[in-house]
Amino acid sequence: MSRLLRICAWLLAAWPLAAFPFEGRVTDGRAGLAGCRVYPDRPHRPPGAAPATPVAVTDAEGRFRLDLAAGDAVLAVEKEGWCRDLAPLVAFRPGLALRPAPFARVERVAVVRVADAKAALDPDDALLRRRLFSREPNVSSVANYVYEVSKGALSLEEGRWTRVRGGGGGRGSSPDATRGALARLAIETVEDPCPRDLDRVDNATGEGRPDGKPDHLWVFARGPARAVTTDPRHLTPLCYMMKPPRRPGGPWPVVVATDQSPVGLLVHEAFHAMGEHRADDLYLDCDHPMTAGVWDLMDAGQYRGWEAPDPAAEGWMDGIGASPSHPGPWVRRDLWYRGRLRDLVPVLEVDGAWEGWLDPLARAPGAHPQALRVADPRKPGAFWELSVRRPWGFDAGRIGGRWGPGHQGLVVATVDPSLLSDGEPLGPVRVVDAHPGSPEPPKPRLPCGRYELDDAAFNLGRGERPRGVDGPLAWEVLEADGLGRMKVRTRLASPPPREVP
Repeated sequence: MSRLLRICAWLLAAWPLAAFPFEGRVTDGRAGLAGCRVYPDRPHRPPGAAPATPVAVTDAEGRFRLDLAAGDAVLAVEKEGWCRDLAPLVAFRPGLALRPAPFARVERVAVVRVADAKAALDPDDALLRRRLFSREPNVSSVANYVYEVSKGALSLEEGRWTRVRGGGGGRGSSPDATRGALARLAIETVEDPCPRDLDRVDNATGEGRPDGKPDHLWVFARGPARAVTTDPRHLTPLCYMMKPPRRPGGPWPVVVATDQSPVGLLVHEAFHAMGEHRADDLYLDCDHPMTAGVWDLMDAGQYRGWEAPDPAAEGWMDGIGASPSHPGPWVRRDLWYRGRLRDLVPVLEVDGAWEGWLDPLARAPGAHPQALRVADPRKPGAFWELSVRRPWGFDAGRIGGRWGPGHQGLVVATVDPSLLSDGEPLGPVRVVDAHPGSPEPPKPRLPCGRYELDDAAFNLGRGERPRGVDGPLAWEVLEADGLGRMKVRTRLASPPPREVP
């Protein structure tokens, strides 16, 4: 009997998911919106690792039809010049209204590939190009990630592709010791002055004006990434700020990586570059992992992915980082390009006592705030930030198949902007753990040896915690709906009287 059950289970797993037709409509708030690309939001996979996703394009009346599979519950909706949205199926009854994007821009990337004089380039250019620039639905690529988290405002495209040999350090040099030479080599491949087609954006502010620097300059050495393997024989990706020799102006941001670096590491370093290191690292050293964890790209969120569902499988680290987390509200709204994209994340600032709805962070701006900020009376400038995270888009990544209570819902973080740093990270964001002390399986582990708060969300339901307290702030999840929203109540206790010396 047990053998028969195993056979039945195998057949169910192998049987293709039954498709069902879905019809919907997209509008501009008044009339139908033609030319929108609509497709089911499914787990992001590396190029070539998943079947093609069905795509529909809205007609003149904004209508579309898709054959969806069991489990498809959210659709991605895209149109150039409009805010990209991730919307549950119920949002299309009677119609989903898109909003014009506050701006829409294409930024070009100059890529330099470096190979050892005795070795062939691996992977080939075509595969690396897809990992960097593919806009195929649900493919894990840098361009797809930036387009999604900018909610359609920023598109990345290849501007130049140069293949060179050499660029390393002297004999016996560690790979990390060669990164400066690789950054200089990348700079040398760009003519003086920088060509206009590579320079459309002010790298520090994100304004649409040239600043004498390439908008994006990435150089790739061969091999795996040390940030994943922890092997000192491999190179650790890094974003340099390097002053070009014999050129006027300030330093250039240069992303130095390896051609086997997962997308999560690449977009993490690219965020450093887009704003010239204003988007800071949120983590501390491996002895102090309780910071923002997997809830922010600029912390352990860069490692999240879907490729190794079996925690006991050998080589589980090879695929992590294919579905990196979204940046949190503060990073995306205030730090990325120094606030250039702040209108994409509506924030409500309150004194403490509040009750209302929060829209999911992954959605286009709508009727409700996507983040709530409460000033922390204990320290000037510090605040709590509350946001709703759903497993949609790149935020659906996970490691080792872990899911369940705490892995989606209301995320509460303390933010101290005074801890932004030009040097060693100081941990300006700390997520409050909804399930402190919860068991963690021995494998897989992030490079620091932990999952880092992967079950830190407050939610309704079995095994969940709907309430929390941090210092004088208390919060409670009151309700959740089919649109992914959460109704939240907050309360700030009166601070204790200060002692007079």
